[in-house]
Order: sequence, then C-alpha cells, then structure tokens
Amino acid sequence: MVKITLILIFLTPVICSKFSCNHEAAVNNFKRPTYDFSVRLLDRVAQQTGYHFVFSPLSTWLQLMTLAEGARGSTESEIWKVTRYHRMICFRRKYKEVINNMDDELEYMTKRTNVIVFNKLLDIKSSFKKEVEKLDDTKVLTLSFNEPKKAAEVANEAIQMDMNGVINEGFEPEDFNLTVLLMTETAYFKSEWRTSFNPIYTLTEPFYSEEKVSIGNVRMMSQTGYFNVTDVPLINARVLELPFNANDRISMLVLLPTEGSVRNLLYYMKDISLTTIFSLFRTKGTKFINVKIPRFNITSELENIPELVYDMGVKRIFYPDLANLSGISDFKMYTSLITQVANIEVTEKGATASAIADLLIRGKPENFVANRPFTYLIVDRKTDIILFGGIYSNPVIY
Repeated sequence: MVKITLILIFLTPVICSKFSCNHEAAVNNFKRPTYDFSVRLLDRVAQQTGYHFVFSPLSTWLQLMTLAEGARGSTESEIWKVTRYHRMICFRRKYKEVINNMDDELEYMTKRTNVIVFNKLLDIKSSFKKEVEKLDDTKVLTLSFNEPKKAAEVANEAIQMDMNGVINEGFEPEDFNLTVLLMTETAYFKSEWRTSFNPIYTLTEPFYSEEKVSIGNVRMMSQTGYFNVTDVPLINARVLELPFNANDRISMLVLLPTEGSVRNLLYYMKDISLTTIFSLFRTKGTKFINVKIPRFNITSELENIPELVYDMGVKRIFYPDLANLSGISDFKMYTSLITQVANIEVTEKGATASAIADLLIRGKPENFVANRPFTYLIVDRKTDIILFGGIYSNPVIY
C-alpha cells in the first residue's frame, strides 16, 4: 500500500502538467501542427501559381479551425487529421488568445481578417458565432443572398475596414449564387526592417533563372552587416535571417537553393522545423554578410483553396450530402468557397539606419545575393508560426 501511494503521488504532478491548459502549453501543442500544415499547403500553392506568389498558410489553417468548431462526426475528423488542432476546447481558446496577442503586437506591420458570410435564411447557432469570434480578426455576417450585389458590397466593406485600403475586396456578386456559406481571408504584410537598406545603394541589376540565364532586371537592395546565415543540408538551401523591427520576434527567412530547384524547397521543409533553423543560427553565430535582395511587391489571389485542402484530406465539407456542420446550424449546409487575397511589400524602409562607416573596418564580408529564384518565409520566433510564405521567381522593376 505504501508503494502504491508513493507512485500515485509521483505521477499526479506529471499528469497535471501534461494537461495544464495555459499559454505556454497551447503554443507547444500547436507549433508542429501549424508548421506541418503550412509547409504542405505552401508547396501546393507554389505548384498552382507558377512558383511566384505570396500566401498566408496560417489564415487557411484558422479558417479550417473555424469550420471545425461547427463540424461534427466524420467531417470534424477529416479536419482534425489535416490540421491536428487540439481536441480540448480550452487549448483552442488559449491558442486564439495567442493569435490575438500576436496580431495586436504586429498591427502596425501586418493585418489579417477572416470574413464568414451566411445566408440570412439560416438559423446560425449563437454558440458557434460566439466561439469563432473569440478570434479578433474573424467576422460573421448574415446577409440576403437573394441580393448578391448588395451582399458583396457589405461583405467587402467589412474587409476594407481592416485592410487600410491595401486590399479592397474579396467577394464578387456571383459568389452568392446557389450557396449558403462563404469564407474569405485577406491579409497583407509591409516590412519595416530593424536595420534599413540605404536607398543610395539600390541598383538595377539582372535577375537570373536557375539555369543562370538573365530573365529580367530588378531593383536590388544592398546592405552589409552581421546576420544569421547558415547552410541547411536537409533542404539543400542556404538560409539568411533578416529581422524586422518587432521586438526581435518577426523576421524574414530567405532560402536560396544550394543545389536542385527552388520548386522542391517547400517540399523538403517538411523534414525539418523552424526550430532546426534557429538552432543552427545559434550554433553558427552571426556572420559579416553583404546582403543583396530585390525590392518586390506581390499580390496573390487564390480561389482554388478548396481543391488544395481537398488534396490534403479535407473533403466532406465540400459535399452537400456528406458535410456535417450541425454545430453551425440545423440547416443542411456545406462549404462552397474558401479564398484568400494576400499582399507583401518589401522595400528599403526600416526603423534604424545602417551604420556603414562602422562596418567598413570589419574586414571582407561573405556574400548572400538573391539574384535568382528564392523562397521567403515571414516567421514569428515566439510561436514558430509562418505568417506568410512565397517564392520570388518572376523579376520586375519595383
């Protein structure tokens, strides 16, 4: 009896710790699922966009999480298998708090809004609306789909309010024909570097294909300083980190293939994690680097997200006879449209000017020159979230 009592006393704190629902536990429970989903979806988006795009995988993950709150039975199981969201509602709520806090801290550089539109003939359950709107950037609208032009105007006004004029619309009147549930995510990112690129050193230079053939010109920004850079053999890439002025938490990772094609990079990313890259940075330490990357502005509009997540395993929500969304409404419904409009702008602008005079006496720097197709990821170091990702391969003067 004494031995049993001792064992029970020993196990109790372990069990309590394992299921402790707090901020840190929520982040740890969601890190790998969000990362795995993000790189899988980014790889699919790359194939659909000709390997030149910007996309917010977090946005689509959160859209599916939203649907999961109202999904039941096999429909819920499919979403869970693909997103691997936590089954305990406490953890999901805590993670929504994590996302809300992150969005608040980054409001001056990135904006995101998820607009869900229902036909007003449906009786939407208040419990569902209350739960999904715990995510601050989620809006639930009930509109008359019999007036598609007016419905589109109202829904787009909701988008405009949050996008500061960068993105003005996500819905077209024809989207409201023969449907009852629409979802669109709009997001943008405008960089502010911790250390700016001096515009004086921005020059027009050639951009090359992977076959080393000049395919156009870009405005190439340049600066010299100490940066994290490392080779990651598992993905056949050299990775540079460019930090933004956001309390050391947000940075852009620029990934240049060391062999093979940029088309394979996102596929290989499934074999590592962001923690792997950050650990290599810590091990190697910062290096004196001459960095050259192009100015660019990319907007991507994706309307075939249902096709992409269908390929990943989320299927039932798109079939009228199979979708079980009874947690949203007792009315039989299914998802007919999931879209995303995303924009990224990368320029010289930063919060701190480069200390050029000081850097000139530090010796000869290594070169990191992104003058050929590269992958980029905007990441949050606190949560390992990929906020935006994409590939730059079609040069244009910007």
